[in-house]
Order: sequence, then C-alpha cells, then structure tokens
Amino acid sequence: MTQQRRRTPLVWTLVALTAIGFGLLGAALFRSPVGAQEPSLRASIATWKDSDGIIELCIDLHDEARGETRICPDLRRLNVAAVAERRWFRSRAIEIAPSVSLWVRARRVGDRLDFGLGIRSDGRSRGLRAATWFFDWRQRPENRWQGSSSILLPVSVTPYSRLWATSAGMLSDAAQLAPGRPAPEFTLPRLGEDPETLVSLFDALGGGARHTLLVFWASWAPHVEETLTTLSELAVESSEVRVIAINVYEPSQRAAQQFARDHGARILHLVDESGSVAQHYRVDGLPEIYVLDRWGVYLFTIRGPAPLTDMLSSSEPSE
Repeated sequence: MTQQRRRTPLVWTLVALTAIGFGLLGAALFRSPVGAQEPSLRASIATWKDSDGIIELCIDLHDEARGETRICPDLRRLNVAAVAERRWFRSRAIEIAPSVSLWVRARRVGDRLDFGLGIRSDGRSRGLRAATWFFDWRQRPENRWQGSSSILLPVSVTPYSRLWATSAGMLSDAAQLAPGRPAPEFTLPRLGEDPETLVSLFDALGGGARHTLLVFWASWAPHVEETLTTLSELAVESSEVRVIAINVYEPSQRAAQQFARDHGARILHLVDESGSVAQHYRVDGLPEIYVLDRWGVYLFTIRGPAPLTDMLSSSEPSE
C-alpha cells in the first residue's frame, strides 16, 4: 500500500508531462508561419461640407504595412437639412477584402450629425461607431476635408492591395469611362517634380468647383497653346472651374515644362508618361477635354478648339 502511494505522484507527473508535450507539439503544428500576423486594419471617416450644405462621407483605411488610402462609395452625399431626423442613411457598399464590405452610415439628430460604418463579414452585417463620431453639421467648416478618430476593424483577412495606389497610371480596378458615372480614378506625378510623389484624381478634385476639366495635351499638338491659355484664365477668373492638365505623348519633358510655364502656369499639370490614363479615357486627339461635375462624375468630352465658356454654361455636349 505504501509502495502504491509512492508511485501515484510519479504517475501523475508523467501524465502531466505527456499532456504538456502534446500541447507544445500541437502549438508547433498549428502556429502561424514566422513573420505572419493578424491583419491590423483601422478605419476613420473623412467628411467634406460644400457651400450648398451637402455633406460627403468617405472612408479612410489605415493599414500597418501599406499606409493610408481613402475610398469613397457611391451614394455617399447627404443633404442634412432635408433628411428626416434619427433615420439612418447609408451609402452603397464597397468590398475591401474577400467576403468583407464596408459602407458609410449617418443620421441627423437636431444640429448633430452622427456617423459610422456598416460592415459585412463572414455573412453577418453590423454597425460600427466610435464615441467621437459626430459633429455639429451647421457649424462644420466648408470646402475642406476633416477626419475622425479611427477604430480597429474586425477583419481577419488581408484587404485587397488594389485599394492602395502604388504606381503611376490607372488604378487596377478603375471603372470604364461612361457618362453619368464617376470618372475613372488614376494617380500621376506633377509635371517636372519627383515622379515618386503621386497625385490622385480624387485628391485633385478637392474643393467646391462646379466643373473639373481634365485636359490632355502635348506641346507639339495644334491648338494646345490657345486651349491651355483659355483654361488657365477661366480657372483664375471663376471659382466654379478647376483645371487638371495631363501632359501625354511628349518626346521632351523639358519642352513640356517650358510650355506649361508659358501657357498654363496657373493650373495643375500632371504627366502621363506611359499613356495608360489617356488610353483608358480613350483619348484620340490632342487637346481633348473631359468635363466632370462637382462630384467627379463624367459629363461629356470637348474635342479640339471649342467655345469652352458657352459649353460649360449649358453643361451639355456639342455635336
């Protein structure tokens, strides 16, 4: 009996060591590969209020590996004064990862605008809000972006890399050009500046202008001098017009820079060295002007020299 009692602690010790051994083996078998980590994706809301009192809401994503990017879903603009109180408005959803989509939510409560996110993941939908996601919509400053605090998204899969613009040219998932649809998104460097510093179409659209004009040009093309001069004067004289000039098919960047200084120094000049943006927009002659509304929606195209002021006042394409 005494001998049996002495053996019992030893047996339990062996059992415990065996369990620990199997536990360590299991952890080794199922451990994530070296360097792998759970995705850490944070989101915040970027808001813009124009002179008509329309609030625009976009989503800023913060990824530890890729940095920051801004995505703006369709149906994201809200006329706060005209909506019913306490009724949640929502934008269309954007898929940010396999089986994961996000949308923006907002509601008016008196002078306060509450906003948040909706997320669908693993087949379930839910709302997400931080305690600080609200503001006085009447007192909100006009014509500038303002960001909220961020929250960690409950996402266990890696977001699509296409959400982050990494090189000059068209975004990989840019839509086709179509009247009444948002203009296809791109990123391009400024003419004559660091080619690694890119400007997106979305960034260039910031402001409250009624029209944005994308003009594709080259210094060797006929009528370009007249067109750039007219557009530059128009942009300076009227806050209703923003001009983004895109230099393309240019054999000499030095010549393009000098031409821009001489005939369009007061407008933003980007360079489409590869021609990918011009091809995506189906540019078939220079100069060519693509007219967008204040929201970046493509309206129509002006080809060659044209009475720009008359065409813009009607906002209709000419025959």
